[in-house]
Amino acid sequence: MKAKTPLESEVLREICEWLEHDYYFFWRCNNIPVFGMNNAGKRTFRALPKYTPRGLPDIMVIHNGTFIAFEVKREGAKLRDEQEVFKDNCNAHGGIYLVAHSQAEAYFHFKRLGFERKDV
Repeated sequence: MKAKTPLESEVLREICEWLEHDYYFFWRCNNIPVFGMNNAGKRTFRALPKYTPRGLPDIMVIHNGTFIAFEVKREGAKLRDEQEVFKDNCNAHGGIYLVAHSQAEAYFHFKRLGFERKDV
């Protein structure tokens, strides 16, 4: 029997729990606009507030002065166009943009970059 692929929300929770356990400064960002009603009475998404970019990463970390963006994806899922734009802007301005499909992959990225917490 094939193992069930974890939901993105499960992977997000696991990564946040690891970051919290190791005392990283991070926050979870959910910039999906809320539902509203249009003039015709249909339910629709409200527009994002001005200066709120589309494609914000799921988790943002600041470690030793470095901004790190984590986009969490299910296995096989690709970045949307607006996420690619955010990734390119993040990297162009000195941040680090990472895609993680599991908590283990997120940890591997940090270890590879030398961002392991040594004071915990």
